[in-house]
Amino acid sequence: MNKERVDVRVELELLEELDAIGQREGFTSRSSVIREAIASYVMEHKDGWNTTGITLNIPNRTAERLQRHIMNGDARDSQEAVVLALDFWLRDLEIYYLRRRGRMEAILRENMAADDALEELKKKAKKLEEL
Repeated sequence: MNKERVDVRVELELLEELDAIGQREGFTSRSSVIREAIASYVMEHKDGWNTTGITLNIPNRTAERLQRHIMNGDARDSQEAVVLALDFWLRDLEIYYLRRRGRMEAILRENMAADDALEELKKKAKKLEEL
């Protein structure tokens, strides 16, 4: 893979923290830590145009339940667990409204048929009156 050289000025404290992270994670050079950091940042933000960051507070009981599901392997972390939970909830809402919509459409069809039948009866009654 072709690599480009990039010169960047970084605050000393940030660089020291980066070196400590690299050492903890077993990187062999500062360059490899920086490459990994850039790759991670790009992967996290490359589709950022179609994602939304939301900050929320949840009750402790809900957080504990969430943590249990993470520990059971249902999600890797709290962010993934919350996204999955929201996705399931939204899917259930959509199914609910689609069923409700189907029922409302059926009622509407029944009422339209009844209205048509009533109009037909009125026409027949008018014809009978004319006789």
